[in-house]
Amino acid sequence: MQQGNFTDQTDVAARRVDIYAGIHKAVRALLCDTLMRVARLDLDDEAEVRDTLGQVNDLLDFCEHHIANEERFVHPAMEARQPGSTAGTAAEHAHHAADLAAMRADCATMKGQAGVERDAAWRRLQHRLAGFAGDSLLHMESEETANNAVLQACYTDAELMALHQQILASLPPEEMAADLCWILKGSSPAERFQIMAGLRADAPPPVFDAMLELARQNLDAGSWQKLAGALAPLRIAA
Repeated sequence: MQQGNFTDQTDVAARRVDIYAGIHKAVRALLCDTLMRVARLDLDDEAEVRDTLGQVNDLLDFCEHHIANEERFVHPAMEARQPGSTAGTAAEHAHHAADLAAMRADCATMKGQAGVERDAAWRRLQHRLAGFAGDSLLHMESEETANNAVLQACYTDAELMALHQQILASLPPEEMAADLCWILKGSSPAERFQIMAGLRADAPPPVFDAMLELARQNLDAGSWQKLAGALAPLRIAA
């Protein structure tokens, strides 16, 4: 009986609006990809060092923007209807901000130094990034369960969708493009189709065309073909 109740409750929650779902898939995809790139970095290849550090800094920017958006929009919504509900999340965000600053310093050292100093900074960066990834995965799981429980108990789906749209409307174009890129990379074929079909329905044609090209450039060939096929009949170049 208890297992059945738990399953029923999980199924109901899964049908509710989840404002964390897409962006957290993006964070996970970018975290894991960057962690692997840093771990296998050739410190003697200057082009590879430059490109890898570029992605690390993109990750740090991405995470800073994500934290800022949650604190600007999501936390006030939670506090408005359940005061005190964001205390744990806010404390973890402060810890993450310190981690991000430390990793920026490691990247700066790697960029400006060579030899022993670069090697030492690379090893620090690997450890910091691995710890940050682990903490972030647990943090996001907590947000998707505990924080979503608050949001879904206190707000209707229409209100949550309006909150989500408010967040999207606040994003500058370059941040929106980066978010979409990694959301698509981290999502299932069905989820990619839902995202792009929504854009096709709601966005002006030039915006949709630009986002479609972004998907084509960033998805592997098999994933792109599945998405293009699902979106047909559109004039999409293979």
